[in-house]
Amino acid sequence: MMNQSNTKGSFREAALHALNEACCAFSEKENMLKISANTGIGQSQLRNKLNPSQTHKLSVDDLLLITKDTGNYCIVNSLLLNLDMVAVKIDPQGCEETLVKRALENSMNAGELSRLALENGGEIRLPRSRRNELLERAHKSVSNLVMLMNDLENKTSGVAPFLSMATDFVITNGAPGLT
Repeated sequence: MMNQSNTKGSFREAALHALNEACCAFSEKENMLKISANTGIGQSQLRNKLNPSQTHKLSVDDLLLITKDTGNYCIVNSLLLNLDMVAVKIDPQGCEETLVKRALENSMNAGELSRLALENGGEIRLPRSRRNELLERAHKSVSNLVMLMNDLENKTSGVAPFLSMATDFVITNGAPGLT
């Protein structure tokens, strides 16, 4: 029983630390005056709710408002990560791309992540700005992979998808014997 209580306490402590870090990253990156005007939350009240040393806490309603207003999901992502989940932002205006373009974007994202990892590989601790840069790139990469999976699902659910995939191949590589 004591061990279970200790585990709950350490989970709570880790989750709170991650939330505090995400709130700090959010407040450093975003314009509080603009968010305040768009959401109706007072500017000083918003700053206090995002400041871990204040007694005011961010409510779920406030979190939804500021996330939707800014498109910055770092606080939501930190909460979900503590539940062993990852959120992926999908662009509602995102158009269907060719599989080749999505795969190339995936390679570019992987290359950028590798570059950032190599630059910071020897560090014991990462500065908050570097950590956030790595996280942002990783989220873009995961989002692209989800869109790739979505495109694959849409292109492989009947006879027409095979024609579409063949067309993508011919457009990208050229038809054998026609070049």
